[in-house]
Amino acid sequence: MSVEKMPMEAKDGDVDSPHSVDASSHLTIDPIAEKKLLRKLDFWLAPMMIICFLVAYLDRSNIGNAAIAGMNEDLNLTGNRLNVAVTVFYVTYITFEIPASLILKKARPSRLIPFFILAWGATVVGSAFVTNYASLLATRLLIGMFESGLFPCLTLYLSTFYKREEQARRISYLFVAAALSGAFGGLLAYGLTSLHGASGLAGWRWLFLIEGVISLAVGLAIIVLLPDSFETAKWLTEDDKNLMRIRAEQARVYQGESENFDKTEVKLAFMDPKVWLSAACQFCANTCSFGFGTFLPVIIRGFGYSSIKTQLLTVPVYIWASAVYLTVAYISDKLNKRAIFMVPMALVTATGYALMLGVSMKATGVQYFATFVTATGIYCVVGLNVTWISNSNAGYFKRATAIGLQQTIGNSAGLMAGQIYRITASDGRYTIGHAVSLGTITVASVGYFTMWTLLNKINNRRDNMSIDERAREIDQGKKGDRHPDFRYTL
Repeated sequence: MSVEKMPMEAKDGDVDSPHSVDASSHLTIDPIAEKKLLRKLDFWLAPMMIICFLVAYLDRSNIGNAAIAGMNEDLNLTGNRLNVAVTVFYVTYITFEIPASLILKKARPSRLIPFFILAWGATVVGSAFVTNYASLLATRLLIGMFESGLFPCLTLYLSTFYKREEQARRISYLFVAAALSGAFGGLLAYGLTSLHGASGLAGWRWLFLIEGVISLAVGLAIIVLLPDSFETAKWLTEDDKNLMRIRAEQARVYQGESENFDKTEVKLAFMDPKVWLSAACQFCANTCSFGFGTFLPVIIRGFGYSSIKTQLLTVPVYIWASAVYLTVAYISDKLNKRAIFMVPMALVTATGYALMLGVSMKATGVQYFATFVTATGIYCVVGLNVTWISNSNAGYFKRATAIGLQQTIGNSAGLMAGQIYRITASDGRYTIGHAVSLGTITVASVGYFTMWTLLNKINNRRDNMSIDERAREIDQGKKGDRHPDFRYTL
């Protein structure tokens, strides 16, 4: 077993409690053995996480593909009814997000996560048989409720296997899955809508039916494959588990010492202005990602392409977005930096919206190119901001509350994003949607820079703190990310 005992020095960002040095002293891990362990974790966990998130995004955004495949006509979705159907998903989604993130501490992940998937999968199957506007709204509300728990639960679940400096790349897999879901969704929509009339079902009904069945299959598989913790993972050897125990001890205070619910940590999260700033940035970024992710088929069809060709044209855009985000997240992890990537990526996305607003609709090639520019940064800023807030909050329940609060406020952007793409200009351009998105992503870039400034200032103050000042703050009981040895990721 590749574990040796020797004194371990505290490093910036690794220590966030008065107990950190004592907890981790005399224990260190052979880097080669740890890399081997990480590869094994990635081999088993990453595919499951990606597939879970992929089917979630397929099932929430397939309404955009269905809309251009005949659903609007069959269900008489006139006026802004499609926009309302998109919007109501987020009503239940944001309502249940914080409770779901707190439940995971008490529930078994191998049961809770597949429960969510099976529940929304069954609802999507039911969506294939809706006959009117009201029943469509009912299914969207249920899908939103069941999907609300997936992301916070997966994020917290991953934090029990990976150290915080390892999490950006792993959380990036979830957003790569979100982007890839658009590519898969376009391909599935192209194939399944061609079944129009088979067994008396319209093509868009086949789309809901098959994608719902796929989710049900994934949910059943996750029950069998997902371990509750590294202790119950059958694919880890006893040596692997010993390494994981040492890693857990080294990160013990970052994860939170108490296994019991701590209302003080919840209160600290609500009182932390950095959490609210992060949430505001997430709202701005999600306004873009939700609008773009759901309405891209409608936007591209507005360029004058047929319904079938539109389904295919969405695919390369999402593949590009996935590749960019995976690359940026990997480099972000290697450098342990966030803001230097998030601000430029936000500005690139803003450029894409500016192109879609300013270029003639007759220049369809340029308009289509603009969708690639827009997609370049969308998933980067959304995903890295989630990683950033996870890195910046220590203590299990503070971090869980911070993530839940960020996601609740961020996902409420869906209420707005669902409405801003309902009015087109006389030339078929979605002027309001693009303009609002341009404004919000620009505001987000300012927010990211402000966050960097605040965290850098705190780090500098702690770096220059005297021994007496440090001792005084420790005596005051400051712990977690408030402890003088904690350093924020920038």
